[in-house]
Amino acid sequence: MPNPPEIASNQAVEHALRAGPLTSIDGVMTCRFEHDIDGPGGRLRIVEYVAAEAWPCRRAMWLLPGPIASGEFYAIPHPGFHAAAPLLRAGICCVTVDLLGTGASSRPADGRTANLAAQTAAVAEAIAHYRRVRGIDRVDVLGESWGGAIASQLAADPERVRSCVIVSAVYRVPTPALDAAARDPRHRAGLDAIPDGYVPIGLEIWGPLLGPCPAPVREWAIGSQLGLYPAAPLYAVLDLPYFDPSVARVPGLVIRGSEDPMVGADDSAELAERYGGGAELRTIAGAGHLPRVEDGSREGFWATVLEFDASVEGMIG
Repeated sequence: MPNPPEIASNQAVEHALRAGPLTSIDGVMTCRFEHDIDGPGGRLRIVEYVAAEAWPCRRAMWLLPGPIASGEFYAIPHPGFHAAAPLLRAGICCVTVDLLGTGASSRPADGRTANLAAQTAAVAEAIAHYRRVRGIDRVDVLGESWGGAIASQLAADPERVRSCVIVSAVYRVPTPALDAAARDPRHRAGLDAIPDGYVPIGLEIWGPLLGPCPAPVREWAIGSQLGLYPAAPLYAVLDLPYFDPSVARVPGLVIRGSEDPMVGADDSAELAERYGGGAELRTIAGAGHLPRVEDGSREGFWATVLEFDASVEGMIG
């Protein structure tokens, strides 16, 4: 099968919106486009969701996944859990990203090279190309965990990025449970022993994270997200802090769940303080590590994101 085009033209999107077929995502009639973008480190697969509510595309939010997920984790086909719907209703196009070494993006020969710098450079180039084709000034970025660290580095460029949301990201001091797991000498030894730098991720890791999620979401994630992932982000927790939030130059929001077993309240507070210019800090009561997809917290999560987005809009104009 041939690769999809780099970015579908605005004319192609307009034709698709008129002629269809359109897919309903929580009642929003949507077109889905896959794009492959060549850049530093290889080919990056992005998936764009557009709807009449968000066209012409004047705003776009790029969603960056965590270290053991593909961009598809933002497109869960279960009512209320697809990230495109709340964004499109707010007039924001939605773009999900398969990071290098995951999903349909290029797979570096050694997963250890798919590090923070490589991922940031690849996504930055893809954003630049997307902006040129769509004719929009800047995009918003939202990242979960490892994706939040990447988002913070992209936020150093206010010419390309309008705002940054960092979700469930460990910054400098992990919780005792995560610290104990990371400091176990078998952790680094196991990573060092993998010939190609790709780690098999199974239920032993995904299972506890998915515990607070509804059964259909758990079943979907177990069927689609288990597999091999680059080792680079798993090394990162051995050398905290592995990213520098002070480089950010756009409005920022840090989100954590109050019951997150990996990210402590003090650590998130420090991350928000160190973020360039300071970031808002919001805690989702009762949520764990994945507030976007957990029972009882997803509505609060999206309300928080969209409230922040509205405040940014007010600040800039």
